[in-house]
Amino acid sequence: MRSHTRRLGPVLGAVVLLSIGYGLGQTRVDPLAAQSPAKGVVPAAGTTAPAGGGDRRVIAYVYGSTPITREEFADYLIQQFGKDKVRLFVNRRIIEMAAAKQNIVVTPQEIDAIIQQDCERLGMTREDFIAKVLPQKYGVTLAEWRDEVIKPRLILQAMCKSQLKMEESDLKKVYENLYGEKVICKVILWPKDQAQHALRAYDGIRKDDAAFDDAARSQLNSDLAARGGVVDPIGRHSGPGTAKIEEIAFALKDGQLSELIHTPGGVMVIKRIQSIPAQTTKSYESVRDSLIKVFTERQIEQEIPKMFAKLNDEAKPLFFLSPKDETTKEIEERSRRLGADPAILEPKK
Repeated sequence: MRSHTRRLGPVLGAVVLLSIGYGLGQTRVDPLAAQSPAKGVVPAAGTTAPAGGGDRRVIAYVYGSTPITREEFADYLIQQFGKDKVRLFVNRRIIEMAAAKQNIVVTPQEIDAIIQQDCERLGMTREDFIAKVLPQKYGVTLAEWRDEVIKPRLILQAMCKSQLKMEESDLKKVYENLYGEKVICKVILWPKDQAQHALRAYDGIRKDDAAFDDAARSQLNSDLAARGGVVDPIGRHSGPGTAKIEEIAFALKDGQLSELIHTPGGVMVIKRIQSIPAQTTKSYESVRDSLIKVFTERQIEQEIPKMFAKLNDEAKPLFFLSPKDETTKEIEERSRRLGADPAILEPKK
């Protein structure tokens, strides 16, 4: 049960994995914009020359000789998009600085290889991935995806490798997860703020199969609704985030409904449909090498959030341009470090 949208982990809200969009990316300099203002030009109307040697490189001239500078343009972009992007950019710089200290380098070819692997896992061409998935699902361009998702993923993966530990018992759990018994289930997931609605709806869907199916097809989670609530077959030992769900799913009988389950992603109910017998055609020894690869990938996925949390703690970012999602804890921490009152530093609504 991997991290794609069809998998159970994201549905539960219990697994924080790869496309976390830590924000991330690589600064660039446009050589065409790296010109200095021509001699004799005057500042644009209504502007003053930047103090302290600001970035005077020109992005355009208007009225013949009046320059518009990169600094002016940067101020405009910060005003428009700063709160949305500042955390992503700061996180990106934290990861890049840590990579530089450890001499970790990610090449364009490595990024291309990961994108191709992701396309194959999703069962689509690179062209469809770029034209449909990136803009429609994530709202990003290919360049943003490369710099803000794939590159930091590869950097963090490299940092995490030294943290991995593997025992033979771990590989046997992966083998059971991949080749052991599985159960097919349908899931309805209500947002956290609809817990009371879930409680009221539960009695009806428990007693009436048709009512359950209607609720599964009309639930707010669009991925689950599109599949009538069906999730990928649930196996044992998928990871710590899904252990509770696995236990419940295997304890149910075919056609039986679970109690309401409170998860990080909301309130859930599981209906077991049927069991899939274990595969007996592949022995543990015959697939051991592939089990090592799967186990390594899963361990890295679990370690990435921990690694970034460690880097963030070490960097101790102090935001003066408040992120859109700034927390009360961050406001209080900034206040403490600056010796100011929290009310002064709290961003205006």
